[in-house]
Amino acid sequence: MSSDFNFERVVLEGGELPLVILLTDAEPTRLEERARELCDDRWPNWSRSYSGVIALVAGWHQRVGVDVEFLHRASDTSWSIDDMSFRSAMMTPEEREHLPMLDDDPGASAVNLWCSKEALAKALGTTRGMDPARLTGAAMWDHLRRGAWRATFLDLLTLEYDAIGWLVYESRWP
Repeated sequence: MSSDFNFERVVLEGGELPLVILLTDAEPTRLEERARELCDDRWPNWSRSYSGVIALVAGWHQRVGVDVEFLHRASDTSWSIDDMSFRSAMMTPEEREHLPMLDDDPGASAVNLWCSKEALAKALGTTRGMDPARLTGAAMWDHLRRGAWRATFLDLLTLEYDAIGWLVYESRWP
């Protein structure tokens, strides 16, 4: 990729939704610098996520978390909701029983679930001590809501990459 491969685009914004910006840059250092620059005083809370040449940045007036992952991770057989080690290490009992499949692909479902958990952990401020087997990801929430928390799935069409993302944020309106 050339060093001038970069752009940014707002993928969500307005009303009751946080600001979410998609960034791309083939140069990881420049990508991270630009993502940090966006985290200004427009919002008191910011979250960033990086995967390869893309980043998602989210800003909001309440707690917010965002995560993005390329789906190539799904090609690793250990990243599958069918893999017993993955199920025991990464999934709550509720998730093991009820996880909806993403495109009937166990690998993509695992990436989807992980991404929703990581976004929630960032919003809660608990990424370092997170035990994924004890944190029910937003992918499992009824109507993408749980109490004051809301979630938005950012799909392939929204991101225009072979990647998925999750936004989890605290709402002012329960």
